[in-house]
Amino acid sequence: MAYTPTGMQALFPIYLARMATPSDRQEAFDSAVAQNENNLNQNFELIYNKLLALETALAASEEGETP
Repeated sequence: MAYTPTGMQALFPIYLARMATPSDRQEAFDSAVAQNENNLNQNFELIYNKLLALETALAASEEGETP
C-alpha cells in the first residue's frame, strides 16, 4: 500500500493572555484564558487523532508486507 498524504488539519491559534495593568477586568482575562484552554484542548485532540490514524495506517501497511 502506497502512502497517500492527507495533510494536517489547521490548528487553533493560542494567545497567552496577560493583564497589562491592574485595572484590566478580571472577567475579560478569565475569558481569554478559558478560550486558550479550549483551543489547546482542541489542538491536542487533533494531534492525537492524527497520530492514531498514522498508527493505524502503519499497522495496515505492515500486515500487507511479506517477510
